[in-house]
This record gives sequence, structure tokens and C-alpha cells, in this order.
Amino acid sequence: MPAAWFHVDSIPPADSTTLLDAKEAKHALSSRRLAPGDRVMLFDGFGTVAEAVLTGNRAVSGDLEVEVETSRRMTPPTPRIELAASLPKGDRMSTMLDMATQVGMSAFRPLHCDHSVITTDQKRRDPTDRWRRVMLEACKQSRRPWIPEILQPKTPIETVEDAQARGAMVVMGDASGTPPNAIETNTETVVVLVGPEGGFSPAEFEMLRDHGVVPIRIGDGVLRVETAAVALVAAMTANRPPSTSPFGS
Repeated sequence: MPAAWFHVDSIPPADSTTLLDAKEAKHALSSRRLAPGDRVMLFDGFGTVAEAVLTGNRAVSGDLEVEVETSRRMTPPTPRIELAASLPKGDRMSTMLDMATQVGMSAFRPLHCDHSVITTDQKRRDPTDRWRRVMLEACKQSRRPWIPEILQPKTPIETVEDAQARGAMVVMGDASGTPPNAIETNTETVVVLVGPEGGFSPAEFEMLRDHGVVPIRIGDGVLRVETAAVALVAAMTANRPPSTSPFGS
């Protein structure tokens, strides 16, 4: 059975020790029912992973000591998939980030559209810490060593112009678009655009078409924001070459 993954802020050299914080320690000992001598995988969220062993030593704070055996720097997946999506309501936002991370999203950008019901400007508190926690847990579940980056909010035109200035391919969902398996992603970055529940406004849609945004067919029905986002990210990551799982785990 593959070893469970746990997050640490930084991974020390081999044959040294580090600590799982109290939350991770509780998860290891209670939820996972691990014991001293059990093997675990550590990751820092920036591509470094390590094999480690629980020593069982506890700090007063509740942190748990682990001994690092070997570590490895993973290569970032290509193409890089950036999801730029209008914010869905309530818990659906967490669902979108969780699932998009599991299927291979590299970065998330809040998209401020003409028909957006919610924007980051309307949030009472900065939601990025909560978003990052959701994506971190999704990385542990799916064994992904890279926590997606959170990018600054932009409008659709700003997003497209920024992407094209970087040589990125930009795609969006459209029932009359091209099937995903017919798309060649020969760029290092693919930006996935997902509009709000009401869709892009006529002005936005015309702008996207005029800027050469590639329409991708992911179904005939009208999808919720989070469903369309996950389906499009999954369709684009399907074109990635198979990745090697760290240490065979």
C-alpha cells in the first residue's frame, strides 16, 4: 500500500529529522493510525518529496518527529494548466479547487466577468488561505508534489492578453467546439477559461473569439462552473505525458 503523504514547509537533507506540525501529526496517528517505524512521504508543495520514517518522538506542541531517508526534486508537469474561472457560490468553490487540483491544475486565477455573481472584491475576507488549504489537502489525496499557484484576479480580456503575451494557448468550453482529443497542446502553458453560470456576455464572447481562444467541446448540456472547470482541466491534462510517481509510491 502506498505510503501516506504529509506536508512540511521544507524538507531537510537525507539522514536528518524534521517535524510534522500538530495537525499533520494528529492525522498521522489518529486518522491514519500510523505508529513509530511506519514509512511516510513528505512534500513541501514546491516539487520536493522525501521518503521518511516516523520516530514517535513528540514535541510539547504536539509536533511529531520524522527521519528523512531520501529526497527528490520532481519536474513540474507540462504543459502547465492554469484555470481562470468565475467564482461559484459557497462550498462549490472548494469543490472546484479540490477536484481541479486532483486532476492536475497548476495554477488558479479568479476571473471577473460581466455576469459574475461573486468576485474577490466582494469577499469580506481574503479567501486565498482557505483556497490554499483545500488545494493542499487535494495534493495529499492525489499525491501531487506541486500545490497550485494562486494568481491575481483578472477580467477575460486581461487574462487572454496576458496569456498570449507569454505564448500560452487559451481554451474555453463550447458545445460546438473541437473534441479534446483533437487538440494539440504544443505550448508550455494552457490557460482554461470558465465563465459564470450565465455564461460570458456577448461582448466577452466576441472578444474571446476575435482573440483566437480555442473552443473545446466537453458536452452538450449547460454545465455548472465547477463541473466545466474540472472537465476542461482534465481534458487538457490528458495530453500530458505520463509522470513517474516519486519513489514508486
